[in-house]
Amino acid sequence: MAELRDDVMVEDAAPLASDTDTPLGPLGHALLHAAQEARTALDTRDPVKSVHDLRKAFKRLRALLRLVRGRKKAHDARTLERALADAARRLSGARDHAARQEALDDLVAKAELAPAHAQAAMLALSAPEESGHATLGVGPHEADLNALVYRCLIDTPRFAGAMSTGQLVDALADDYARARRRGRKVDPADAEGLHDLRKAVIAQRYQMGLVTPLWPRLGKVWEDELQRLRDKLGKHHDLAALAARLAAYEPVAQDEAWHAAVSAAAEARQHRLAHSALHLHRRLFAERPRTFRRRIAAYFDPVSKKE
Repeated sequence: MAELRDDVMVEDAAPLASDTDTPLGPLGHALLHAAQEARTALDTRDPVKSVHDLRKAFKRLRALLRLVRGRKKAHDARTLERALADAARRLSGARDHAARQEALDDLVAKAELAPAHAQAAMLALSAPEESGHATLGVGPHEADLNALVYRCLIDTPRFAGAMSTGQLVDALADDYARARRRGRKVDPADAEGLHDLRKAVIAQRYQMGLVTPLWPRLGKVWEDELQRLRDKLGKHHDLAALAARLAAYEPVAQDEAWHAAVSAAAEARQHRLAHSALHLHRRLFAERPRTFRRRIAAYFDPVSKKE
């Protein structure tokens, strides 16, 4: 990731789309807002909150960048999307420890795992260096992240400035179709396939935020249900990571009780979450993509708005 040079001044950069005669449109405004959220996250003093908010802003940016159309702009948007994904992975160490704790807490609450077994598992599976990740925040990567967020603030509004409503509707329908296909073909026992579905659902969740203002009452319900699906798949992913950690751990005699209990609880909970998530997916993605496109296009039609 390229660092921002000290001699680069804001005045020398390309102007924001809002400074030109080209209207930003809903996608441009959403991209700029997400970039500003990333900037705010970087300035947050609490290291845990900073990492959490920055990863969230990056997910929103990546979801919206998928909608950019136009050969050159789409290529640039995909390049930036990959840079954001790489940056998020660099920050994942701060999340892994917390995700493991959340997975074990979920097993205690939903799979009747004994709290003592959960506590023993957390102590045994946590590497000593993990405890410092959360307190480091973005510090080790601050220069690169500052440069990346600056790039987002400058470039993202430009990507969407000239997109028509029809292009945006087409892009929304394309990503809806992608999330629909992934859910319809995935094996409930395939953790990697469910993780890929989760990424598509996350994108759909943020993208539908562009539609909600056009019909707030319906849009809010749709976003909430997509978030519920995302949460189910997220819990499944955290349990898959926990299961992988368990598989790599070689228990000694005193570990056998908690190791067996956690492994069994995680497997049973994953099974229930996978089937529950796919049932919800079938309901949320029941529409064919062409029908979805027509419906979304109608929402963007000013005539359909409440007077």
